[in-house]
Amino acid sequence: MVVAGGTFLSGVVWYGRKSRPAGRQGEPPARFLSQSLKAVGHTLRRFKTGTPPRIRADSVAFSELEVVPPEVPPGSFTGNPGPHAARLPTWQTRTTARTHRLILDNLHLSPLYAGDIEGIGPRYCPSIEDKVVRFADKESHLLFVEPDGLSTSEVYLQGFSSSLPPELQEEMVRSSPGLSGR
Repeated sequence: MVVAGGTFLSGVVWYGRKSRPAGRQGEPPARFLSQSLKAVGHTLRRFKTGTPPRIRADSVAFSELEVVPPEVPPGSFTGNPGPHAARLPTWQTRTTARTHRLILDNLHLSPLYAGDIEGIGPRYCPSIEDKVVRFADKESHLLFVEPDGLSTSEVYLQGFSSSLPPELQEEMVRSSPGLSGR
């Protein structure tokens, strides 16, 4: 049996070296379902998933970013993308030497690098910390600024997942072109 509970089964969210039980975006974890499955002999496996920060769209200088127009018609895995898929553009920016310095100087605050957690993931989707450490020869890493929805005031910073403390993540985000805030 496979139960695809996403990040909710015994979910834990890490903020730097601190953690708390949680699902995504402040929702509660599925504690009771997790306990019930364990009680009848099922093994639960924890997969590490990182999520990039959401940022206020009105803090982004879109004119400083490279526009990536939506596909026309929108692509999809199923062949039926739905009425709103890929209707909005995305934008590109990059990390900078300052971003990399902030990360390298603060790796001890990352629960993965500090040994607080062990991470295996369903696929290799590296955190920004991993990218900077594993690909140290790269001067920058590509980031996509994506709408979080059709009618939201937030954008999603794809390629920037991190478990570093929120105040450090804010400084890291602001170190990339177009994201310094207004």
